[in-house]
Amino acid sequence: MSSLSSSIDVEQNCLSVTTITLEFPVEIHQEERVYVSELIFGHLMTSSNYDDTMKKTTSGRKGYGTKLTNIFSTEFIIETADIMR
Repeated sequence: MSSLSSSIDVEQNCLSVTTITLEFPVEIHQEERVYVSELIFGHLMTSSNYDDTMKKTTSGRKGYGTKLTNIFSTEFIIETADIMR
């Protein structure tokens, strides 16, 4: 299951993007010692899309879209849920 929605509130100067997906675990990354979601949304150069020898369909090259939105936002909220636990 995957879905994406967005809204803009001009009066509140707010852009909201909601995505529902089952793509990553809610756990601490063993090597980096931070939550996987923090790596995905907050650390630059952490994408797995750098290997040009592998053929695959992706929606981004380096994951800069969400990360730059995070950097330039005054507030950036990520909510995660682990349906497996």
